[in-house]
Amino acid sequence: MSNNVTTKKHIFKGAFAALLATAIIAGAMTGCGKADSSGSGDTKETQVVTEVVTGIVVDKDGNPVTDANGNYIPATDAKSTDSDKKQDSGSEQKSKSESGSQKSDGGSQKSDGDSKKSDGGSQKSEASSSSGGSRTKTPSGALSAGTTKKSKADTSAKTLTIGGKSYKVGDKVVCTYFLEVPQTMLNYQGKIEFDSDMLKKTDAHLVEPANYGAMFNNTFDNRIVFNGSNLSGYDFSSPGYEFIVVEYEVLKTGTTEPAITFEVLSDIKDKAYADSSSGKLINGAKIMAVYS
Repeated sequence: MSNNVTTKKHIFKGAFAALLATAIIAGAMTGCGKADSSGSGDTKETQVVTEVVTGIVVDKDGNPVTDANGNYIPATDAKSTDSDKKQDSGSEQKSKSESGSQKSDGGSQKSDGDSKKSDGGSQKSEASSSSGGSRTKTPSGALSAGTTKKSKADTSAKTLTIGGKSYKVGDKVVCTYFLEVPQTMLNYQGKIEFDSDMLKKTDAHLVEPANYGAMFNNTFDNRIVFNGSNLSGYDFSSPGYEFIVVEYEVLKTGTTEPAITFEVLSDIKDKAYADSSSGKLINGAKIMAVYS
């Protein structure tokens, strides 16, 4: 009894497979080479694949789909193709993700760069303090700066004598003033006067940290005026530091001496280091000059 059932099952499967194969072949003969209604003989495009039957790809009408050589397309190839597309899509997405990650890393690096830049600004701010640091100290051989302007033209002379040195007409003269104040100063105000017939001012500037909180006017032909106030204080303690630099051009021969005076020079305790009437420094404060 069981053997008969088994035999019938095999016969049924064989008959069904043969019938299905016949239907597939017949569909291939009639579905892929039909001429269109215009009679041009052009074949219609294969319709979109909707089913897979017995390992062969067919369209929605049950007709087998063939490749360019007229061969049936196994279902495994179609699945493989779909899988490949999905993998390619996944790889593309991964690539975009990695690209976005790199872009994000780039932004992070830029942020780090901005942070470093910000740190640099902080360092500059710290360097702006009035501590000595690497500032130029008063060198040996510096002369006490004059507080009274003096000048004498001499057309018979070949040079101009200033600060103990001689220069020819047209030469550049640089005078650097070094200030020494026993205590950290809070305020200063002063001026430099010179003979504009003998010297032509070409440049002048206060030196850090004296230029913090300062006002400076060198637009006059025969003088320079300056003042400053800094709540953090200015450190010009012994042996003193570079304070102001003035550059001149020699116009005539003879002798001359610019004058530098202070109306105000006081420390953070309001102690005065300048005689406001004479402009001379007092209480251990000094102003020295070096010509080059």
